[in-house]
Amino acid sequence: MTDAATRWNARTRLALAAHSVDSATADAVLAEVEQHCVDSGESPQDAFGTPEEYAAAVFGERVAPEERLRHVRNDLTPVQALCRAAAPVGLAALTVGAGLWMTNGLMSAVTPGALTGSSLIATALAGGVVASTIRDRRRRPLGWGAAATAAVIGAVAFTSLPDRPLGHLPTPLLCVLGLVLLWTAIRAESTENPEGAPMTPRTDGLNSGGLNTDERRAWLGRLPELLTERHAMSSTRAAELTKEAAAHLDATGQDPEEEFGPVELYALRLSEAESPRVRWWKRDAVLEAALAVILAGYLVVAVVSGGPVWQIALAGGALAVDLAILATRLSRKRPGGSPGR
Repeated sequence: MTDAATRWNARTRLALAAHSVDSATADAVLAEVEQHCVDSGESPQDAFGTPEEYAAAVFGERVAPEERLRHVRNDLTPVQALCRAAAPVGLAALTVGAGLWMTNGLMSAVTPGALTGSSLIATALAGGVVASTIRDRRRRPLGWGAAATAAVIGAVAFTSLPDRPLGHLPTPLLCVLGLVLLWTAIRAESTENPEGAPMTPRTDGLNSGGLNTDERRAWLGRLPELLTERHAMSSTRAAELTKEAAAHLDATGQDPEEEFGPVELYALRLSEAESPRVRWWKRDAVLEAALAVILAGYLVVAVVSGGPVWQIALAGGALAVDLAILATRLSRKRPGGSPGR
């Protein structure tokens, strides 16, 4: 096996794991890929596309619909969303606390700029996680916009507000706070319902071949909600597909669950058949470039204003990591690069 094929297999195995495809199925499909490439002389990339594309195809063909539905659902309660949002805040608190401990010792001065900026940036980190859990496509951009606004104002507050100390804070306390928040996020993740919410069951009032108007209306009313909120389909397209389903039911005289199955699974099949393209502003490279611009701006402000060394070092390190990730992603899209998304 060539180096390119080995890298493709490794990336595909990771992509399959990201889709929660079990190891036995992953071993089987990768063995099939290897055999096909031996017989045909093609490379895995030429025969099956990128690892992400092939993993998505395996997920749709080899994983049962009920299992696929579990991984599409995003029914976090507000408490679960907040607990999940504690992870990035906890990591930031732990990193900053460790940096201050090494730089300033056991006690650090608390200034209006540091207090306001830290609070707003923590809010932005938590807000970004919460925004990612919003299912309403109209409200989700508002959540991301609020998080980005808080991050920008927080960065400005660090250097614009007075630096006169209001008091002193034990720096190990930040590390403890970070560990507590991380533990909260990990514990919430492990206790989330692994099975997801149950699908809408059949009711005894539905007779074979019969048409129950109330159940039919409820099924058709639920379909566009699932398509728009859970599967991010446009409301216009969701209405078209619902209208087509209603016309088919009128023509056949069947009840929807007998004809199409549970509404959750039918919505899943429709969304998979649509194969929506990722909008440009959601592409990984665009998001990473935007983050690089924000980090670069913050770094310039911190250097020009003579900010603390630990802030400059932290911003510079984050910018270097982000640029490295962005450069790696872009190189994979060039001819001759390794496969990437």
